[in-house]
Amino acid sequence: MVRYKKISRVVLICLSAISAFLLFKVWDIRFDYDFEAFFAEGDEATEFLAEHRQRFETDNDFVFISLERGDQSVFDHDFLLKTDALIKTIAADSLVESVQCLTNMEDFFKTPFSPKVYSQPYIHLDDPTKLAEDSARIFDRPELVGFFIREDAKALMITLKHRPYMTKDNCDVLKANLTQYLEDHNVEDYKYAGRAIGIGFYIDTMQYETVLFIGLSFVLVMVFLIFMFRSVWGLVVPLAIVATSMLWIVGFMAVIGQPINLVLTVLPSIIFVVAMSDVIHLVTKYFDELRLGKSQFEAVKVAYKEIGFATLLTSVTTAIGFLTLLTVNMEPVHDFGIFIALGVMMAFFLAYTMLPAMLILTKPPKIVQTGFTRNTWYPILHRSFAWVLKYYKQVGVGAIVFVAIAIYGALQVESNYYLLEDLKDTSELRKDYEYFDKEFMGLRPFELSVNVKEDEHSIYDYEVLNALNKIDSFLVADYGLKQTASIVQVLKISNRTEHGGNTDFYRFPNKKDAKKFVERLEKFDRSGLLQLYVDTTETYARFSSTIGDIGRYAIVEKNERFDTFFNTELDTSILAYQFTGTGHLLDRNMNSLSLNLTKGLILAVLIVALLMGLLYRSFKMVVIAIIPNILPLVLLAAILGYVGIQLKVSTAIIFTISFGIAVDDTIHFMSKLKLELNRGKSFMYALKRTYLSTGRAIILTTLILCSGFLLLMFSDFLGTFYVGLLISFTLIFALLADLLFLPVLLMIFYAKKDKKVTKKLQE
Repeated sequence: MVRYKKISRVVLICLSAISAFLLFKVWDIRFDYDFEAFFAEGDEATEFLAEHRQRFETDNDFVFISLERGDQSVFDHDFLLKTDALIKTIAADSLVESVQCLTNMEDFFKTPFSPKVYSQPYIHLDDPTKLAEDSARIFDRPELVGFFIREDAKALMITLKHRPYMTKDNCDVLKANLTQYLEDHNVEDYKYAGRAIGIGFYIDTMQYETVLFIGLSFVLVMVFLIFMFRSVWGLVVPLAIVATSMLWIVGFMAVIGQPINLVLTVLPSIIFVVAMSDVIHLVTKYFDELRLGKSQFEAVKVAYKEIGFATLLTSVTTAIGFLTLLTVNMEPVHDFGIFIALGVMMAFFLAYTMLPAMLILTKPPKIVQTGFTRNTWYPILHRSFAWVLKYYKQVGVGAIVFVAIAIYGALQVESNYYLLEDLKDTSELRKDYEYFDKEFMGLRPFELSVNVKEDEHSIYDYEVLNALNKIDSFLVADYGLKQTASIVQVLKISNRTEHGGNTDFYRFPNKKDAKKFVERLEKFDRSGLLQLYVDTTETYARFSSTIGDIGRYAIVEKNERFDTFFNTELDTSILAYQFTGTGHLLDRNMNSLSLNLTKGLILAVLIVALLMGLLYRSFKMVVIAIIPNILPLVLLAAILGYVGIQLKVSTAIIFTISFGIAVDDTIHFMSKLKLELNRGKSFMYALKRTYLSTGRAIILTTLILCSGFLLLMFSDFLGTFYVGLLISFTLIFALLADLLFLPVLLMIFYAKKDKKVTKKLQE
């Protein structure tokens, strides 16, 4: 015993040194939110987007600012002067590349008497008497209404482009600067939106919630430990293991420079509850052995001998469940699977090193002297087991009916996707984004690339330009875009300019004029306008716009209509097209998400089945062990289907998480059963002893796990909210399956061999 105490002290000293180092490094942990990280690596669509941006420009580095006038018109001279001053201030910001607003934009026209192109401001700030005339002319320009000015003329839009791919720090600076500029110019009623605005909100919320969940998890664990063990020892020892587990994984992430992303915000909660599960099983068995009169060292030895292997198996299967997320080709999901799995194994390592060292070196609390027969769980579980024995056939039939209903619900699951899906309806950021969807053109980027297939053709060939005009007309008339930015719009504006600014000529020009306009633009265009819509090789044309956040299903339906139009109305031997942009890639990845996660889940089930097969060397036992853990997943899918919760990244990974965690209880149950059978007990008596001893531990761990995950419902992100709620439901389903359905399966397959014992137990 003295030797083991010396070893335990050395172990604790070493672990404490590692923990101190990681505690020092944990303050370096970073937070990151980049939704483009969800783009599939190596995917041809991702590579095409990169090429598309190199040809033209990025599609998501903008900020929209809406200046509101309440019930008054924006055509108020003082308001317009204030707006112009604001624009000049914004344009001077080093992070801003360009700013557009009606107060600094010009209208172009020619006269019949001169070949020269003239310009005039859309709004004559120096002559307020022309405001009525300016208003009429602006609303006579379809490319302006609904984008730079609201249709009721009570809000004015400022659009700015900032530096591409800005970091979170620069986004924060820009947002703070814009807010300050708006305040300095006494702008009271405004809304703004864009990546630079949203990224700060997401990361700040992630930081707050990570700290919140760590604090709530500590409180939760302390409450459960005090309730269960009713002693300072029972609080300090398990809490030390759990806290160290969380510290190690977060500290390790800080050491290697891995930031916490939106998906990883739930990491502390998961590590807390998983580590607590291991500790509860081991400490509970340790106390049971002490109650039976074993010495402190013998109690530790027996606890690890009987529970240790099951704990190893549960940790491995849980880690495997998370690692199967590597089948999803999304970097944040990869990181989530890897670091949660690593955290689970760190928790197991500490449960096998730090925990036994503390059990050996600390004096057990007095509570362990309480007689085993006074345990309140024993009579409850005894009655429950007797009920299952008596009605096991009815339980089996009821389970089949329940599963049939659940399967029908699971078939109703939809995988729609919205850019704002993670924001609650009460979120101010969501309200602002929805405002732009409703009052202007929307914030979801739309990008379409059209290219000529053969070298002998150019985008500027009139045949090709005419086809592009048909595409433009379809996008506005049928697809639902309010307008597009493209070479077609440039030519329409040029045609109008050529005819004195007459709106009747805002239309696609004839062949002769089109050629003239292109040549003129190529010669005199100093702003690089053409380069935004036609690449330097003249083989790719770009249609750019924005649209409301209408969901993936609606976009897919629109894309299918466009595909039909393109293949029936245009010459596909000359032209090809490809949708691209951030919105399109997110939709594309969401579409493949279900398949990839299904593959991962099947892989997890197969690996767990293999492990169970190696453990029991019986195919029948493998089937018996796996079925109770598949049923909760079917019920989870049924909840999604019946309630109408969409299948997306946050909800889809719940299936893998749930299976990896829920299977732990089954492993503990089956391991205990195997141990009892190896002691020579009859099958039914072994089943009863397993039910009574393991049932208490899996009920307690399920309560702790559910409580831990339910804390996530405090999140402002709907994805995190659903992770907490739905995993809790699934774990309850898994508990019921293990306490009700698993014994039924065992009795159906094995009770016939033990009829006398079964009959006696039923009595």
